[in-house]
Amino acid sequence: MDELIYGVWNGRVHDYRRDFGHPTPEDVPVGALQSFNPGNPVAGFAGPQGFLVFDLRATLAEVLYSYYRKARRLSCGRCTPCRAGTVIIAEALEKACNGEGESVDWAYVREVAALMAESSLCGIGLTTPAPILGAIDHFLDDLRHAPTVPRGTRDHYEVATAPCIEACPAHVEVPRYIDYIRDGHPELATAVLLEHYPLVGSCGRVCVRPCEKACVRGRVDAPVAIKDLKRFASDNAGEAVVDFFEKAPARDLPSPLAPSVAVVGAGPAGLNCAYHLLRRGVRVDVFEKEDHAGGMARLGIPAYRLPNRFLETETDAVARLGGRVHYGKALGRDFSIGDLFRRGYRAVFLGLGCPEGQYLGLEGEATDAKGYLKGLDFLLDLERAQDEGRSMPLKGDVVVVGCGNVAMDCCRSARRLLEGTGGRVTVSYRRTRASAPADPEEIEAALDEGIAFEFLTAPVEVVVEGGEVVGLKLVRMAEGEPDASGRRSVRPIPGSEFVIPCSTVVAAIGQKTDPSVFTPEDGIRFTRRGTIEVDASLATSRDGVFAGGDAAIGPTSLIRGLEEGETAAASIHEYLLTGVPGFLARRRMSEMLREGKLLDAEPPQPAPVAKPRAKIRHLDAAERVKSWDEVELGLDPDEALEEAKRCMRCYRLFSLTTLRPIPGKSALEEH
Repeated sequence: MDELIYGVWNGRVHDYRRDFGHPTPEDVPVGALQSFNPGNPVAGFAGPQGFLVFDLRATLAEVLYSYYRKARRLSCGRCTPCRAGTVIIAEALEKACNGEGESVDWAYVREVAALMAESSLCGIGLTTPAPILGAIDHFLDDLRHAPTVPRGTRDHYEVATAPCIEACPAHVEVPRYIDYIRDGHPELATAVLLEHYPLVGSCGRVCVRPCEKACVRGRVDAPVAIKDLKRFASDNAGEAVVDFFEKAPARDLPSPLAPSVAVVGAGPAGLNCAYHLLRRGVRVDVFEKEDHAGGMARLGIPAYRLPNRFLETETDAVARLGGRVHYGKALGRDFSIGDLFRRGYRAVFLGLGCPEGQYLGLEGEATDAKGYLKGLDFLLDLERAQDEGRSMPLKGDVVVVGCGNVAMDCCRSARRLLEGTGGRVTVSYRRTRASAPADPEEIEAALDEGIAFEFLTAPVEVVVEGGEVVGLKLVRMAEGEPDASGRRSVRPIPGSEFVIPCSTVVAAIGQKTDPSVFTPEDGIRFTRRGTIEVDASLATSRDGVFAGGDAAIGPTSLIRGLEEGETAAASIHEYLLTGVPGFLARRRMSEMLREGKLLDAEPPQPAPVAKPRAKIRHLDAAERVKSWDEVELGLDPDEALEEAKRCMRCYRLFSLTTLRPIPGKSALEEH
């Protein structure tokens, strides 16, 4: 069917069972909800807005039963109306699906649902009654006289989500792990996070927090400190994250007869792809050109933000699950993609990152001048020096060009290297502070550490004398009118050039992949941006080869890289089973919610009393620049408890019914 047949949506009743060919109701996002995976139309949909039926082969009872079966599993038991109500509603709908709808006391079920909607304590209890209330009030006969539905006739997909979950690239169940912290179980909170990735403590330190920007609590006072609570969970789980994976007995390791996959690159994307494949019973070999895992999370993030000791314990999870990691093995030098297939690997994942920094690209610039550095090279050289116990000499003044997170890592690292020498660090950025892509807290930390910023300035010339950098010529910029995206253009102000004397210029303006590791025989196509071309399933132009993370989408955050790895694992697993790259059900559901504008940002309950957000403690700025000790100190148990209580548990539940099986659906993917 290509139109709505009947339903109740936002309190409005629609019944077109005798009126085919009717116009699409303007208040129902029919177009966004009708198709799930290709060739598999949606027969029914339920959510906080109500329910919709698009195909009469699906009964109202089964559409609602999948919804309330999930609601019953989600109910936390903190309040009786929801805990008891979801059970009563689900059992009534199960009877209806079995052809016993006339034996149900629907008036009582309605009374229970109304009580849930009035007195529950979170989004599950407050918003899930809407579909059953609409059905009982307007389509009761369809429940009473529902025909028996044979098991497995239709397929279903349910997602419990919230604005913070949808904003997180990995769709981490934020309210769920915060619940465990509030209940005094950080180890269970960590277990929730481990459903998505092993780098729990690392992500809790350096995540860019898209979830907090979407947090509904921000409409009341301030967003919940989600990232800091994640770190608290990991730091207080009672054991290192890797110890959650005791050395698996042979019976739990992937079978020697299982298909094997090669993962190239042990950065966040590669590690998480290997992690999720291993959890699905696939054998995995990881090939890493460095002598340690972590990729840019280790090489590009300074120790004062992410100490290596945390990252090392978390990256060991792959080995604990039975994966093999081969260090010192580089694509293009030690093997090719063709070699991997000839060795018997059934699929390959490319998690190569963007290991190449970029110069400023100024006309006539002397890239070989002493003191002219790429930002990424600067950070990599620093990490290797510290790994080897060497000092990294730096003297004079330093200018960092750019204002992303890499630029912040560069300027704050340079400040530490110059401590006690009298050298100064300046950051030049062509736009305003408000437009900077760096985490605002990183900019604030840099200012606290005495780093100067020249906003609305752009480089004109790297001044070189005798083969050495002696300064950077800048021009001041003026803002123009906003473009279609709302971002203001900038233009140079004639005659405003000035020079900042310095001995080092660090260009921190971007990174790119290294195409030299590929040959034409590899069959890998690239985009105009220089990234590996992939489709929605993360499959590349070569059959059996997938790519994700920085290599496929360009320089990105740790959490986005982790999400790409998990997504690739789901797609590769389906490819191994069927020969076709996987359909990504969770990603598709997010698209539907976004296109249909179904996830509102209003609190599910009356706004609570304003309560201040926990403020993370830091080392004193004057002291922290003297060492590479971790700057952020984390929350203590009392602070974490109070912060966890600020979560409003803004869950919304959505469910759809399809006429055909949904490919690639698994317990791991559904969370």
